[in-house]
Amino acid sequence: MQIFPAGGLSKRPDLTDNQSGSPGFNRTPIEFQFAPFFGVKLICLISAKMSKKLNSSVGGTPKNTLFNYFSKSPAVDKKKLTPCAAIEAQKENLQNGTDKDTKNNLKPNAKRKLSVSPAVAKEDKKKIEVDEDEQDEQISGRKRKRIIAPESESEDEYESQSEPDFSEDGSEYEPDNKEQAASEESESGEEEVDEHSESDSEDNPTPKKSLKKFNKNYNNNNNDKEPATKKPKLESKTHVLATGGSFMEKLQQLQSNAKQDGNYDEIATNTNNLDEPVVWPHHKLDFLQPDKIKDKAGRRPDHPNYDKSTLHVPEKFLNSLSPGVRQWWILKSDNYDCVLFFKVGKFYELYHGDADVGVNELGFTYMRGEFAHSGFPEISYDKMSSILIDRGYKVARVEQTETPDMMTERCKRIKPTKFDKVVAREICQITDRGTQVYGSQCAIGPNHQPNYMLAIVEQDVGSCSKYGVCFIDTSIGDFHVGEFDDDKSCSRLLTLLSHHMPVLLLHEKSTLSSRTHPILRTVLGGILKEQLPSDGAQVCSAEKTLKLLAERYYAAGEDNWPLVLRSMQSDVDHLGLTPAEPYKLALKALGQCIYYIGKCKLEPKVLPMARYQLYVPPDQLDDVPSALLNTVRRSHMVLDATTLSNLRIIGPEHTLLSTLDHCCTKFGKRLLHHWLCAPSCDVEVIRERQAAIGELIQRSEDLQQLRALFAPLPDFERHLAQIHLFGNKHIKQMDHPDARAILFEEKLYNKQKLRNFMSILKGFETLMKLPKMLQHCKSKLLQRLSQLTDSGGSFPDLSEQLHFFENAFDHEAADKTGVVAPQLGMDADYDEAQQHIADVDLRLKDYLKEQERHFGCRVVYFGSDKKRYQLEVPEAHAHKANKAYALEGQVRGKKPARRYTTLETKALLKEMQQAEDVRNEVLKDLARRLFEKFSKHYAQWHQCVDCVAHIDVLAALAEYARQQLVSCVPELVAANGQPFIELEEGYHPCVDPSTYIPNGLLLGTDAEAPLSLLTGPNMGGKSTLMRQLGLLSIMVQIGAHIPATSCRLSIVDRIFTRLGAQDDILAGHSTFLVELSETSLILKHATAHSLVLLDELGRGTATYDGTAIAASVVNFLAELKCRTLFSTHYHNLIDFFHMDKRITLGHMACMVENEDNTDPTQETVTFLYKYTAGACPKSYGFNAAKLAGMPQDIIKRAYELSKQVEAIALQRKLTAKIVAAAVDRSANQQKLLSTVKDLLLQLQLCHV
Repeated sequence: MQIFPAGGLSKRPDLTDNQSGSPGFNRTPIEFQFAPFFGVKLICLISAKMSKKLNSSVGGTPKNTLFNYFSKSPAVDKKKLTPCAAIEAQKENLQNGTDKDTKNNLKPNAKRKLSVSPAVAKEDKKKIEVDEDEQDEQISGRKRKRIIAPESESEDEYESQSEPDFSEDGSEYEPDNKEQAASEESESGEEEVDEHSESDSEDNPTPKKSLKKFNKNYNNNNNDKEPATKKPKLESKTHVLATGGSFMEKLQQLQSNAKQDGNYDEIATNTNNLDEPVVWPHHKLDFLQPDKIKDKAGRRPDHPNYDKSTLHVPEKFLNSLSPGVRQWWILKSDNYDCVLFFKVGKFYELYHGDADVGVNELGFTYMRGEFAHSGFPEISYDKMSSILIDRGYKVARVEQTETPDMMTERCKRIKPTKFDKVVAREICQITDRGTQVYGSQCAIGPNHQPNYMLAIVEQDVGSCSKYGVCFIDTSIGDFHVGEFDDDKSCSRLLTLLSHHMPVLLLHEKSTLSSRTHPILRTVLGGILKEQLPSDGAQVCSAEKTLKLLAERYYAAGEDNWPLVLRSMQSDVDHLGLTPAEPYKLALKALGQCIYYIGKCKLEPKVLPMARYQLYVPPDQLDDVPSALLNTVRRSHMVLDATTLSNLRIIGPEHTLLSTLDHCCTKFGKRLLHHWLCAPSCDVEVIRERQAAIGELIQRSEDLQQLRALFAPLPDFERHLAQIHLFGNKHIKQMDHPDARAILFEEKLYNKQKLRNFMSILKGFETLMKLPKMLQHCKSKLLQRLSQLTDSGGSFPDLSEQLHFFENAFDHEAADKTGVVAPQLGMDADYDEAQQHIADVDLRLKDYLKEQERHFGCRVVYFGSDKKRYQLEVPEAHAHKANKAYALEGQVRGKKPARRYTTLETKALLKEMQQAEDVRNEVLKDLARRLFEKFSKHYAQWHQCVDCVAHIDVLAALAEYARQQLVSCVPELVAANGQPFIELEEGYHPCVDPSTYIPNGLLLGTDAEAPLSLLTGPNMGGKSTLMRQLGLLSIMVQIGAHIPATSCRLSIVDRIFTRLGAQDDILAGHSTFLVELSETSLILKHATAHSLVLLDELGRGTATYDGTAIAASVVNFLAELKCRTLFSTHYHNLIDFFHMDKRITLGHMACMVENEDNTDPTQETVTFLYKYTAGACPKSYGFNAAKLAGMPQDIIKRAYELSKQVEAIALQRKLTAKIVAAAVDRSANQQKLLSTVKDLLLQLQLCHV
């Protein structure tokens, strides 16, 4: 039996701080062992909580807190303290000893095992011991623990592993005698603060403070500043066994004390019943208060140059902190707008305000202690960061970039201060919605939409603006750079935003005009915005951008610049450092993107794989005189922001994109989005697509096999960018922190990297079946997309590359170990290192043979690692060893032997170690070089993906057409004369055809004018017909088969829409102003080849004004002779244009019952939803009022007033006609008299 002196404790070796592997706060069962001393004096039994105090105090820092510079617990507003009544009653009963049932039900905090005689132990075993399983279950039920969200099988492995110490913070601390005495005195003191998690005991960024200060803090825990997360504790007592009485009496007292400890724990750990807000120490820091907060330069938020991304932390405060705490605050002061994922061992920890974010957004619980603290394991980084990023947060990943040994070596090389004695930590990446890069810790998600970062530079040129733009997708490395002039409505900028909606906007402070700011408040109101400095050294410019690119990526003067960037350089400067005048704003915008991704530590990850594309607004025609615009054909149809919105072309639900999107691949979905935003105007391209889709429909089995082949393919575009990142040597060359980061799950990440890589290889191997699968296709487009270059196609032959990577390394071993085991010939450096090792090994074998001849017996090598290659010689022959042999050891027993080393073996050992070091270095970099070699063929991989994307879109359109009840191949005519549309029985593509009435339409033919003035009853289907015509025109020009009986048309270069009625309050635009702005755009940019859809122009102003404006617009469009549908309820327009041959009249047919009844509520209108020639006499507004449920009295009164107004108008017309007939003495007089009779009849009907 082990005996301890008074106060001595030992933790049971079979129990750890956390048996489950969870980083929670379990109370450790303590086994007390004691024996009666002479004089029958028992040891003072100390509670388990006090034992933790002793364990954490003697020789180390208290483990309850990471930031133990806070001396007091979070304050509680006593006015808001409303503890649960049941808990208060329980507390009172426990103190008074009256609630026996409650006391009996409460379990002790820790198992207490008494070492007594075997007989007594056997007799009272059930009374003394608490079952371990039951106790563990009880403890786990009331502990607070970290949130661990298992994502893979690796997390189970992770939880059972012990965490190595990478901190060394405070490792030099040793308690002096006074501190030792103070810790012993605390055994019978006040309440002990709970122990921190296992991770903090192993890796704590806070150096251990002096124990005196801790004891001072500890004694203050019983004051008014007690944490709000704890219940009022029971009256503290010192558990001392009575010196007299029988042994069983003393035993009962021990049990009573244990129960009382359990009662306390039930109260102290029940934190879910308090409703009061917790006031943490960071809530009380003076420099964080809203009225005193400043940025790092000392500027207040009302200062024009205030930088919200930094924080002023007083130097005095920093110097008062321990090294680990200071390290966190310095990083936070530079990245105040980020949530710091601060690496401590195997965990990412969140402190202070960041911990609040973790609790509120991620569902964490606060760690026990006096400061806000939460966290999660490294393996869950991807999941946790994705949640915060999707909710608009910026996440900074802080990694440990050295081990304790590296820290020690660093401190030896310098004269360290106390702040140097902490492992280095650096920010490796800052991620938000616009800077997502799929590194080793991140998996490529299911979302296929690009996340664009957009930089805007504006130059105000009077009433208009000139914009330089750069928008990039960091996940695939696409850079779009451009510069354009815009109108006062910023229509080109709005079109850019509708085609490529960003998730992050960059712009300089106070540089955007009053025209652009409303767009930021409305269209871009829901995205992240970053304001960049507008003055100082950090301001971007075109010259700085070119200089940076030349210094880091493109050697100045060499012809290795991308074509797009070369076109933006001045022809005068052969070094390429001077921007061309038309692209200064574009290059400045590119510089802003580079500056921001550099700030986010992404520059060496993104720029090396950048692919630059020139952005040109879809409606911009360079170097074309305005007089010739009507004769110039565009390559793509223009769809501006208004049209995309009004026709619901793109979007997640009930849009043309969602209807046609039967794509199986994510890169196919992105290509379909591009086709819909920019339909082709090239007749040959459209006809090729139509033929390919038609053949796929006919070959339905091949179509389904094709879709089955594509369905399991990963997102190749993003995986290619990820592999390029893994093989990027710039990360190490540019001294990026990620090159030094210590990842504890690196083995798992390496496995995942190689598994993804092998899945990509298998995917490309699968795609090599495509040429054979489609070899019998007759469509020129399908042949070009699917056949190899040798057969006249553009599909690349990847067999050679795939064969190389298939045999380059052992795939099965790589999948199991996460290490590339290269085959011979795969890597020259590795082959050279292996050859050197083989040479040394051969020389060792030759030397061993020489020694066997020398000793005349069998000699073997013995030893491992640094003591390898010792010559083991049998004792009987050892006498032949001379002075050249150094004795290293002897073997006794049945086969005695002696072991020697010689100068030759030492030299060979050293050479072997050097060769192995070279091989290991090569192996470390081998996976990177493997990925780099894969990326060297990027053009071929991407060409394959591009071909597959086109085939996938064609297959999706074929699948859509195959599902339709009616489908036709539109006939495109290169109209040299009047543009036209002939549509027969067409369906709206986004509506269920079984419930839709088809409609036909003729515009611009020999029999019909290009402009149709459309009337009809309210809710008769006018707007639906207009949208149907617009959507079918788009489908025609992406090459799709459309749901119609037949269709013939000439190319549409642009679709204009003015549909619906809505205001723009945030931009300060009324409904009428919005209508006129959209109409103004039409009048300025429409050509004879455009399609114009105008719905009820003129609402929102006086009837006469609206009618006059509408008539003027109709006259302009009729003169332009563009295809137009103009719907209106102004029936005066019919009178104006019913004889105009430039205009045809049409209406949506309906049937009316009880039309002549004086009671309008009895009138019944049946909508036929068919487009019919001629005008509709009325709009039947009272029918709409009845359908809306308006009171019948209101409808009747409105009908009477309507007749009165109509009578007044008829009287005016009648007077005018009578005067005209009286003056006119010609043959036209009879016609005028006939008109007068008709007017008299109408006037008679107006009497109600």
